[in-house]
Amino acid sequence: MSAENIKCCPECGSEYYAYIATCADCDVPLILPEEAEKEQMKERSKKPHRAVTSHDEWVAVREDAIEGIRELSDFLSGEGIFCKVMLAPGCSTGKCGCRYLLLTAREDAPAAHNCIEEFYARKHPEIKTSQEWESEGRCPACGYCVGHGTKECPDCGLRLMTEG
Repeated sequence: MSAENIKCCPECGSEYYAYIATCADCDVPLILPEEAEKEQMKERSKKPHRAVTSHDEWVAVREDAIEGIRELSDFLSGEGIFCKVMLAPGCSTGKCGCRYLLLTAREDAPAAHNCIEEFYARKHPEIKTSQEWESEGRCPACGYCVGHGTKECPDCGLRLMTEG
């Protein structure tokens, strides 16, 4: 699609042909790319952070369904990390339960990853406990002590993956 033949969703950033009026996922009116840029500039001016230039290389930091990507995008924006949402390669309509990519400038990617880990640690505190148990040689699901190389937890039956 050429730039003059597209509209985009102000919520998720998906691109559509200009004759389409509403985003299939967000059910909001589509806008022209110039209007989307103005909206993004307004959002950026609310919180000071590193300016993203046209020379920045964009990298994907997460892939998920639109709801999860929106949640992370809002969180990262609140943390001062500018990001974009894009439909993952494979589906061009956005109507089939598609996956979306969350993009940041390459130099913001490490900070974005740290923020995402912090977000999930707050949202799911059980993840940290599970990781601690695993590092202590315990089953990450139930905490039962398992020996090195054990393929299945004898207590809960969780199949344990071993590296090597």
